[in-house]
Amino acid sequence: ACKMSVLLALITSSVAFRASAPRCSRPRVARPPACFEAIAKTSQPHGPPSETDSAALATASPAPALQPREVVATMLHALHRSNRGTGGYEAALRFISPTHQYRADFERSGKYSASFARYLRQPHKASLLGWDEYRWDGDTTLIQGEAYQQTSVRASADATWTSVRWLLTSKEVEGSGASQWMVEAVFVDEPDDAELAAVEPLAPLEEPERRQIFAQLDTDESGAISPESFVGVVASLGFPREQAEALAAATDTDGDGAITFGEFSALLSKVNQQASAAGSFARLVTDGVRATADAAQSPHDVVTKVLRALRDEPPYPLYGAEVAIRYCSPTNPAAQLTPATFATYLDEPHYAILTQWDEVEEEEEEEE
Repeated sequence: ACKMSVLLALITSSVAFRASAPRCSRPRVARPPACFEAIAKTSQPHGPPSETDSAALATASPAPALQPREVVATMLHALHRSNRGTGGYEAALRFISPTHQYRADFERSGKYSASFARYLRQPHKASLLGWDEYRWDGDTTLIQGEAYQQTSVRASADATWTSVRWLLTSKEVEGSGASQWMVEAVFVDEPDDAELAAVEPLAPLEEPERRQIFAQLDTDESGAISPESFVGVVASLGFPREQAEALAAATDTDGDGAITFGEFSALLSKVNQQASAAGSFARLVTDGVRATADAAQSPHDVVTKVLRALRDEPPYPLYGAEVAIRYCSPTNPAAQLTPATFATYLDEPHYAILTQWDEVEEEEEEEE
């Protein structure tokens, strides 16, 4: 048996790894260094940093002109083992979001801390430091002020590729009204999209839930959604208008100029196609519907549901991790993890109690 307060502390400690920090006040360049700009546009694998690449790190800083790929290319060069001790780690920290826990130390001293160096020495981060080749895997996905870019790295030409996924967020440049891309999180060695789809990381909405959403969008009760109305809804969720228009055209499979329930339902079923606009839209809608339903539950109900999902026999692989992520606060870094990555934390010995408990006793807090 274990106390509920202990379990809650474990859940909290497993995801609290970022802290607030002031905004970066270092000078920003007007244009990205030419070497990083060229690399971002090339689809072929890239080798280790050249002398020119490494020299460019001395002045590399976030700027509105930098695109997400240019930021990722800069980070990869900055973290490469050849640039340790020569300003590489400091350059990487300039591109890390102000909300990251290691930015506070950097802002105070202007140098990377020993804790940041230990963080990079973790076994699952080794590929970020020891790569000799990297490549872009897919296009950059932009959603509501966030950018997602997948890369792969390997230590030699005959080594196995390791997946590295980057989450960037758009941060306002203080006093300018402009915004710039900064790295919010890096996920190393996650499964690829085919693997994610195979383990069904998120269950699609049931038909009654889909019909309820469809009815809200069918404002004239005609039994169909006009492409114009659909584009407006998708764009309001943060998708570029061109992407919203393309999604509307793809959803209207018979091309009759109206999106029926069957077509809309087929779109929402693509919730696990995470690398596509259709999958991103379906996931946003699905998460929104479930968050609304979850809001009516009491804290006790939420904790019980998460604990049982983590321990009980799952209806499909990674179900427990999926439920736990669903109940994470949007400001919690764990909310950005895939179920497969979240599950790796549960394999650690000090979190074993979350999946192996036999009894739960709720402990009331004492009034002060």
